[in-house]
Amino acid sequence: MTTDTPPTNPLADLLGNLLANGPCARKAAPFRLLLVLGPQAGEFLHRLCSQDVLGLLPGQLLPAAFLDAKGKLLVTALVGRLGDAFYLEVQAEQEERLAALLERYHFTEKLTIERLGAVPCTEHVVAGEQSGITAGPVVRIARRGVQFERRYGEAALPADSEPAVPQPAGTSSNDTAECLRMFAGFVRVGIETEPTTLALEADLDDHCSLTKGCYTGQEIIARIHTYGHTNRRLCLLQLDAGDAITAPAPLHDEDEIAVGRVMHAVPMPDRAMRLGLGYLPKDFQAPGTVLRLAGGARATVLR
Repeated sequence: MTTDTPPTNPLADLLGNLLANGPCARKAAPFRLLLVLGPQAGEFLHRLCSQDVLGLLPGQLLPAAFLDAKGKLLVTALVGRLGDAFYLEVQAEQEERLAALLERYHFTEKLTIERLGAVPCTEHVVAGEQSGITAGPVVRIARRGVQFERRYGEAALPADSEPAVPQPAGTSSNDTAECLRMFAGFVRVGIETEPTTLALEADLDDHCSLTKGCYTGQEIIARIHTYGHTNRRLCLLQLDAGDAITAPAPLHDEDEIAVGRVMHAVPMPDRAMRLGLGYLPKDFQAPGTVLRLAGGARATVLR
């Protein structure tokens, strides 16, 4: 007598592996906050970014993108509302670009733009679905079953208040956090994107409202949704063990033809594999598709 083996879920297994040692915790997470405050702050941000800022309820937080007129990705951020104030959370490496962009388009609007500086930021990452922003501020954002909680300033946990979650030998909480970020699909602009990358190529559909009015790059987003699709898309990849990939590397099909490329990949803590993000055309995006790097290392599409 034989019994059927329950089908495995590679993505669920991967997330379980990443959180096998408990929640990922970082005492100094690389994120920054900008505050846009004033009677026209909401209208200003609504006009500039791809998210429905005016539709935000108090305490609500959503991912957003800032695009150029051709729909190319400039910056990603989280935008949240607390009372009449709008907070923008960005990865630290994007802070300068976002601040410059906001100032460039700020003319006579009644608002102020504040960079809150490198205030202390602690981060916990768990499997979860909760998103929002509360006083402190405390930012919680969930995507694809991964919940990131970041606490700033006085809300941040003191350095000695809670022990860091143990990590496998030779790795750190930053390694795990980077893998979890890739799993959730929050891209690092300039590392996992290029100057020509469209927001929808970077798998950022949920960053772009389809119901709000005009914003920079909106025409391109609407046209893609209405009439077609992108020629390539960012995919989550599992690669054979090896060194981190920090520059684009071609991916080849079985005929050794380059069909896409890995933009960034990092070793996965305590596992003989790497996790990465790369762009592939439609015919090679199906989960389970196996491609190869130069030298023969495999890259399997996970999502």
